[in-house]
Amino acid sequence: MSRELEVLHHPPTGAAQDAPPLLFVHGGYTGAWCWDAHFLPWFAERGFDAYAVSLSGHGGSAGRERLDYLGLHDFKADVMQVMGDLPRAPILVGHSLGGYLVQAIARQMPVPGIALLASVPPSGLAGSISYMGFTAPHLLWGLGRHQFEHPLSSRLPEFDLVLMRELLFSDEIDSALIRDFAALTQPESMRALTELLIPHPFQALGVAGVPALVIGVERDRVIPSGDVWATARAWRTEPQFFSHTGHALMIDTGWERIAARIAQWVTAGMPPSTGEQHG
Repeated sequence: MSRELEVLHHPPTGAAQDAPPLLFVHGGYTGAWCWDAHFLPWFAERGFDAYAVSLSGHGGSAGRERLDYLGLHDFKADVMQVMGDLPRAPILVGHSLGGYLVQAIARQMPVPGIALLASVPPSGLAGSISYMGFTAPHLLWGLGRHQFEHPLSSRLPEFDLVLMRELLFSDEIDSALIRDFAALTQPESMRALTELLIPHPFQALGVAGVPALVIGVERDRVIPSGDVWATARAWRTEPQFFSHTGHALMIDTGWERIAARIAQWVTAGMPPSTGEQHG
């Protein structure tokens, strides 16, 4: 059954690259809009055919009224539907929850390559939640409050603004941009979050031969470095870590360095990562 999905498309405006299209898959609490501020136009200007999908119940896609009944299987089917509508099999670029979905798809069907940005590891969210509970329980509390007290106003209280900055952003980003981001966020599917909390140890095995770029954030308060390394090991590569940016890396300061690394990886034929550190 075809789903009513919002797909943002930025065709190449510069000299077209001889590369597959890029399909960006967002993380929890957001939609395709998070890629539209910077990544989609940046890649289009450099000749890439760039798409972003809003998963069911997110952004402009149908299903918001039944969001809590939608699970990871539904979200994976959303991405696969969009893949089937594109002229060529795309390189999948997934952030956080979207990275988990991208990995699940790459284990199921051939893909040209996957880029995993601050991704939930193959084993799920249990490690991340434990990490937050031990190191920053106030952030875990704030995330839960964000889930159940939506919609947020653009007049985000100063206390919540401080929490959101610590959870998702660097110190360098302007507070107005955090407020704009918060006003567009939404609750996440309780079913999907519950499924992610169930440990999946056997999924730590990736698929040999799939080109993978694994990127982490040095001070990520959501996905710890150990989870980034676990993701990289699953795909037979080494992670690359970026500083001066937060978990919401497509919005935060430093986003262009990460976009440039993805473009470099794609245009070089998606070779394995070297583990090089980028400051």
